[in-house]
Amino acid sequence: MNNEEPVLFKVENKIGLITLNRPESMNALNNAARDILINALNTIHTDESIRVGIITGTGGKSFSAGADLKEWSEPGSTGASGGLVEEFINHNPVESFSTMPVRKPLIAAIDGYCLGGGLELALTCDIRIATDRSSFGLPEVKRGFVPGAGGIQRLLKAIPQAPAMEMVLTGNSFTAKNALNWGIISRIVTTDNLLPIAKEIAGDIASNAPMAIIGAKEIAAHSMDLSLSESLRIGHAIRWIIGQTDEAKSGPKEFTKKKNK
Repeated sequence: MNNEEPVLFKVENKIGLITLNRPESMNALNNAARDILINALNTIHTDESIRVGIITGTGGKSFSAGADLKEWSEPGSTGASGGLVEEFINHNPVESFSTMPVRKPLIAAIDGYCLGGGLELALTCDIRIATDRSSFGLPEVKRGFVPGAGGIQRLLKAIPQAPAMEMVLTGNSFTAKNALNWGIISRIVTTDNLLPIAKEIAGDIASNAPMAIIGAKEIAAHSMDLSLSESLRIGHAIRWIIGQTDEAKSGPKEFTKKKNK
């Protein structure tokens, strides 16, 4: 592994660990970082030996401060426009972390700035934990453009409307305590415990039946977008499919054996 790469990726104990590795730029996401990030997410999605993924950042100051505005300012960059017209028309969902499917659970382990594209990346994760020195925001409106990568949409699905709109419209940053109270993150941890706790959560997930975890995440995803009756129908179908797997059939038997010992 080249530690100078903008994003590092390794697999250990069935966990795919993605580390944003541009500390000198607050782990801002340039084109090279995005490409490696998407490839790593695709590996987590497709590699059967990986049960869960963790995304974190290096440097101790920033999870990710968002898009690399220096790169955006370079000649020829499409920058805040979000790309060329043909890219909008022919958009491939697997070419963006905001739209690519990842069927395995993802955990964001946040330390420091989690702003703009950094927060948008974190919001694609299923579980988010952070240190008390972390801060959260969508500052795009302060730079003359609007949040992309699903930031507005996912934020409004994740937390109540009033704090979400305050974040979107002011562009201000908010504390980890705010993020916990609103539901952006599930817990605040110490800096030293951030990655160990993220790995502990990931280990708990990885120890469960893999197809059951994938099915549960799929049902949860549909529940966010569909009516209750529609998501219940899809949930019943997925539960039936998972119920036909060997792990579903052996699970109750193993539980009974352990209980009778």
